[in-house]
Amino acid sequence: MMNLNFSQIANRFLLSVLEGLVDGIMMLNADGELMYTNSRATEICRKLNAESSLVPAEVWRSCEALIDSRELYGDRPLVIESEFTTIDGQTYRTRAQWLTLDGLDQPCLLVRLEDQQQSLQSLAFSEARLFGLTPREAEVWLLRRCNLSRKEIADRLYITIDTVKKHLGNIQMKRQATQEEWCC
Repeated sequence: MMNLNFSQIANRFLLSVLEGLVDGIMMLNADGELMYTNSRATEICRKLNAESSLVPAEVWRSCEALIDSRELYGDRPLVIESEFTTIDGQTYRTRAQWLTLDGLDQPCLLVRLEDQQQSLQSLAFSEARLFGLTPREAEVWLLRRCNLSRKEIADRLYITIDTVKKHLGNIQMKRQATQEEWCC
């Protein structure tokens, strides 16, 4: 059996948590050199920057804005957010902030990469459970949360627009009932 000290256990635990996140996580120094990236961030960066292992320009712009903000805001906590859409229509949100870690001389940049489609799906699934939706209503709700029109939902699920309207009406009643339960 391997003997690990507390610091080693904590590091392994932290890395496993970071790898388990849905969001991409990157740590960079102020020169843009990668210090850490979880597998989700690596996957997203490859989609954006297939020919290179460098930080994609869309992501680096948020980092540069954060670096430039230091002159105005000093060490005050600040998060720079931006959103961009890839050629294939996927939307990502980046959040960049300073992170000070023990053992590092300078603060580094912590960048979170959020897949908006994945976030909407997660939200729709949790709402479907919360509202007690049927499986078909959950499908309709997921597509509605992804901003599809009634016609697009009908076409995607091979149902009529009237059926979509009926499902959306049922969903609205279940949402209202849930909200009334919370209020009382």
